[in-house]
Amino acid sequence: MSTFGQARLVDPPIWTKEQAWERRGSDLTQNGKLSLSKALLGSCCLGKTGEDVYSSYFRPFTLVDADANLSCLKSRPDQERKIRNTMYNIREPTKDPGYFTFSSHADVNRLAKVIGKEIVIYLAHDRQFQFFEIYHDFRGFSQEQQPRPAETLYYVVTLERKLFKFWWSLDNLFEASPYFFGLARTRIYGSREDYGIILARLLNLPAPGFAIGTLLELAFCTDRLYQLWQKKILLVNFCKSTFNQRESKNASRRFHPRFSSFFNLGIVGPKSADSGGVGDLDLDTFDTAVCFYAETFACVLKEPYRLAVIEQYKQSSRRDKPSHNDFAGIPTVTLEEQRVALALAEAKKSAKKRRRGPERKEKICECNLCSADTFSANMENAGPERLCSYFLDLSDLLKLLGLDSPDNVAAVERMCELSVASMDIESMTVQVDLEPPVKEVGGLAYGTVDSASLEGHLKKVQKPLMIAHMDETLKAGGDVTVFQIESDAEESIYKMMREYWAFVKSQQWEAIKQKRELAAPLLAVLQDYKTVHFEVYFEWCRDNNQEYDRTSISGAWRASLPGQLEKRLLKLVSDYTVFSFYG
Repeated sequence: MSTFGQARLVDPPIWTKEQAWERRGSDLTQNGKLSLSKALLGSCCLGKTGEDVYSSYFRPFTLVDADANLSCLKSRPDQERKIRNTMYNIREPTKDPGYFTFSSHADVNRLAKVIGKEIVIYLAHDRQFQFFEIYHDFRGFSQEQQPRPAETLYYVVTLERKLFKFWWSLDNLFEASPYFFGLARTRIYGSREDYGIILARLLNLPAPGFAIGTLLELAFCTDRLYQLWQKKILLVNFCKSTFNQRESKNASRRFHPRFSSFFNLGIVGPKSADSGGVGDLDLDTFDTAVCFYAETFACVLKEPYRLAVIEQYKQSSRRDKPSHNDFAGIPTVTLEEQRVALALAEAKKSAKKRRRGPERKEKICECNLCSADTFSANMENAGPERLCSYFLDLSDLLKLLGLDSPDNVAAVERMCELSVASMDIESMTVQVDLEPPVKEVGGLAYGTVDSASLEGHLKKVQKPLMIAHMDETLKAGGDVTVFQIESDAEESIYKMMREYWAFVKSQQWEAIKQKRELAAPLLAVLQDYKTVHFEVYFEWCRDNNQEYDRTSISGAWRASLPGQLEKRLLKLVSDYTVFSFYG
């Protein structure tokens, strides 16, 4: 008896589609009141709620890599429970839990591993199961022998997104009509048959004289099967349908080859003589592709699906023997090149030691312009410019925190307008007498009389006559405020400058007042973030008998996204820049 036959201890009942429809039970989604994901979680383990099962499912996400038994939130069990409950979100039954979605086959397989059971999901029509197909079935890839019925959960999902649970396999419902991607097909009958016998019967070939109890054994028997049959065959296994559940009513989507996921099992055919692998085989000459599906079925694929499998093999096939390493072709470095590289490294190290202040940012671009010596000198600490560094601005932080509503964006734009003003100075040219003293006997140089250094002798200077200031954000219509001197006397010029500076300060305070009113809603939201931030830290310190360090928690607040937004917002409130036409 084969190992496959030994695994199936109890045969499932033989039901028709009508009988299965009558025994379907109640809808686990409660007519759409519960999401498919939460319905699956709540029904996969008897005696446990969906939240309990999700707790076991979510726990591996909080484990530390160094120790699979240690949770990163072990010291904060209340915090871990709070995070898990928030991810499950019991208040919104129709919303999927975090990191688990019914349409994700990887999530369903991860759940099956957590609960220690196989999960099989069929797709059927809401009208008495008029069609019956496979949506999720990975029983063929189990590392153990074929799972027992008690270790497998069977579900049926319908086009209307309803979910039903069955206690027995419904694989026999495929016999009512040929499967949508199969031509000739057959199945395993009785406990004495295995995958080698079903494959031989399907292709009208002699049965192999050795047992093939699992798909894994079949994948390792391809060479022996080709020696026996001398026939080229592509072997695959159907494990899932990849179309969107919400679009499953479209028959063309369900029947399209790219929405059916086939797993490559192996190729029954000759190996490439030069590489010892299958990478150089002409796969277009393989006119037969056999697909295994459900637990006991196999079929010859229709032409569109055979072509899709061939393209899949072409993209995923690889050589069994890796190419040899060409050690003789490895480039070498001469002694002179080593000396030059060592000198450059030493020079860079010495320059770094001589440099004062914060470390200069290195440029990333390697183009001819950025690699030039003039560019490097310009970007050093002593140069007139610096390498630009990126930080999150107000718009980025608003988007990250979900606060980019039209009102908030408009308020920030208005605050930016209030932070900018412009001015212009009109001046006149005045002749001055700054000739140096005559260098005769006893004559003195400028350096002796005054410590100021002048590059040449000044003949003319500019005296301001009028200042025009425009701040259209504060005055409707962009009115211009003008300041003029009363006479050519120096005191009149100083008076005009004092009046203008006092006016700028008053405009700044008026702008700050208006910007505070605009920023008040955002600051109120940030204050809520800040209050919760400090309260959670204080409660944790109290529960764990830790000293409350306000300095560190304040630094953590400033480093957080809400703290950065608060900092940028307050800076924008206080900013007031006056531009002139001269820079």
